[in-house]
Amino acid sequence: MRDLFVTCPHGFEDLLQDELKSLGVEKVFPMFCGVYIPKTMENIFLANYESRIATRVLWPIAEFSCSGKEDLYANVRKIKWDVFLSPRQTLAIDANVQHPTLTNSLFAALVVKDGICDFFRDKTGVRPSVDTQNPDLQLNLFIQKGKATLYLDTSGAPLHKRGWRTDQTEASLHESLAAALLMLTEYCPEKNILCDPFCGSGTFLIEAAWIATKTPPGFLRKRWGFFNIPEFEMTAWKEWKKIRDERRIPLAKGKIFGSDKSRETIDICKKNLLKAGVPEVDLSFDEVAYYKPKVKPNFVITNPPYGKRLETSDLLLKQLETFLDNYLEPNGEFYILCPQEASTDLFTRKPQAEFSFKNGGLPVKLVSLQ
Repeated sequence: MRDLFVTCPHGFEDLLQDELKSLGVEKVFPMFCGVYIPKTMENIFLANYESRIATRVLWPIAEFSCSGKEDLYANVRKIKWDVFLSPRQTLAIDANVQHPTLTNSLFAALVVKDGICDFFRDKTGVRPSVDTQNPDLQLNLFIQKGKATLYLDTSGAPLHKRGWRTDQTEASLHESLAAALLMLTEYCPEKNILCDPFCGSGTFLIEAAWIATKTPPGFLRKRWGFFNIPEFEMTAWKEWKKIRDERRIPLAKGKIFGSDKSRETIDICKKNLLKAGVPEVDLSFDEVAYYKPKVKPNFVITNPPYGKRLETSDLLLKQLETFLDNYLEPNGEFYILCPQEASTDLFTRKPQAEFSFKNGGLPVKLVSLQ
């Protein structure tokens, strides 16, 4: 059977490969939107609990040729589903299909669901139900070039859902994307004093704080998809997790700063910081034009308001540059996240590097201006 498939946003495959190697995975093979790694319980624990970039870790259940609907149904139905699921539990199926006759991914997912439910109906008389929001078992179906692969999602909920977010604010950046960008910029908590003057709900602040404190990104999660794997042993998992959690260190004060002009947003950010266990992050309720961090930063990374309903004004960017002129240390680093089509000509600083990707389906770029 094929290896584990660890998924990530397109464009971050090489970064994920480097991260997993640094965590101790010996064989990593980059693919489109993810990497393959050897299928072991150790790697399942590691990729789910310690990768800051990964979005899902998929365990292959079955792989078979698929000529159409009947072939898909028959192959799914003959899998011993009672190894993974009881008829009293719930399931959900995501599908990504490229096939001449199975042209609708939702329909392909429905065929898989029918095959699973009919397996249980024949064996027990009871069918499991579907829960797309919080299923006991999450499955992923891929069909390409006439071959179907059915995966068990060992993550459960997507890995960017760390568990610290109390409320969603406007234009929030996914946690895994924020962490990936910090790793891309080579943020170093030992040498960098980080500031985000448009901190919003605190995504950059918290992900930086978790890097600094060696907090595993899965630290707050209580439920995992790998609990359904037959080889899983709870005692082994708890012992493995305990070793990783004991590596955490306190956050040094005066190392991470943030500000936002919205009182409501700052209140949400404070709640998030408290839930994340890093209340030491210094927060201010200020517009960028009036914000004075207590310590001059040498690393500024920010995601100003933009998008369909939030537009970044020229004045706001000019105020941001004034803030940088006044407070960014000489030779300090500055990174701004903005729409792909946005111009940075308003800044006197010159672009040094640019990295393009998608955030919530919107083409964006992280630009280094020095």
